Amino acid sequence: MATFTYTAKQDDGEMVRATLRADSRHAALGQLRSRGLIPLSVEETGRGRKRAHTRKRGSFTRWGGAISTADRALFCRQLAISVNAGVPLRESLESITEDLDKPGFKRVLEQIVDQLHSGVSFSDALAQHPNTFNTLFVALIRAAEESGSLPQTLEQLAVAEERTQRLQTKIRSITAYPIFVAVFFCVVCVIMTLFVLPKFQEIFSGYDSELPRITRMVFGLNQFLIDNALLIGGGIGIAIVGLYIWSRTTAGQYMFDALKLKLPYFGPCIMKFSVARFCQNFSTMIRGGVPVATAMEMAAATCGNRIMEKSLLDARDRIIEGAGISESLERDVRLPRLVVRMVSVGESSGRLPEVLERISVVYEEQVEAAVMVATSLFEPIIICLFGIVVLILVMAVYLPVFSAAAHGG
Repeated sequence: MATFTYTAKQDDGEMVRATLRADSRHAALGQLRSRGLIPLSVEETGRGRKRAHTRKRGSFTRWGGAISTADRALFCRQLAISVNAGVPLRESLESITEDLDKPGFKRVLEQIVDQLHSGVSFSDALAQHPNTFNTLFVALIRAAEESGSLPQTLEQLAVAEERTQRLQTKIRSITAYPIFVAVFFCVVCVIMTLFVLPKFQEIFSGYDSELPRITRMVFGLNQFLIDNALLIGGGIGIAIVGLYIWSRTTAGQYMFDALKLKLPYFGPCIMKFSVARFCQNFSTMIRGGVPVATAMEMAAATCGNRIMEKSLLDARDRIIEGAGISESLERDVRLPRLVVRMVSVGESSGRLPEVLERISVVYEEQVEAAVMVATSLFEPIIICLFGIVVLILVMAVYLPVFSAAAHGG
């Protein structure tokens, strides 16, 4: 038997924190409910530290192959279809593994299949690969195993992964062209600076008459960039590396995430995207039978912003102290009031998962629309900047020619 640490609420609202012995987490939940307690969090002793250690790792296998959201979405969908069709879990995994063409992901699934043959549970086997399957994924599978709802949970995970993958694909497709235009613009500027303008500067150096002011300014700036290329490039490189290293620290992550939320136009989009991810995962975990406090903690870790995560974890602490979900969220000024009101309605009507799902869909649509507007404005802005630079360069090159022709005439 294992030891579980739990936090539960009595009928009179008083909080109870203690430990109990049970064969499984599902059995521990049953014991608490039989005592008339409302479980808020139930965690096996020793698992919390491991979860905290692994929650921030990236989705890379130990062999160096990245596991994308699309890979997990396809895996969840195939496994959900197979298990729902009545195929045993182990046979389903073996079949999926045979058809995989990604070596890293294939080796991970092969190890999971081997562990299943050894009698290890599916959730414990998944937990051995935190770089591929995060704590939220593992917790949902563990809750599904204990409640006997694995087929339904796999279906929910498949839908959630597919939605995430669909949104990422849309954002990439929307931003691909503006990024290409910006990169092309930078490449053209570098070519002009290193190869084109020096040639014209050499040609005009033999002119007896004074060059136009715009020509002197362009040639002077170009010569300054060439003469100090190493210094400028090194300074920019050091600044980028320094910012990257600092962004890996806790203080740096909080600072960058706070700045993101304060950006004009993009700040609200980032906040809505974080709320959408939280609501989607929170809804999935509640449907999967995960206790509210645990579900909120794990869903908060997926929102992608440290400031928003801290706000949600503070709300989790208030829930453990006995507050309702909407009441705990209402105390945070960062969360939109509409979200708090909708959560309150869902909580009082007993349809919280459906309401959270709807919030997620609405905010994802708003983020997608905002990104489309931003990129539609970005394209003409870049084209205008490109046109201005080209106009300045053309004037700088051709004005001396016209001036010399007029002087010669």
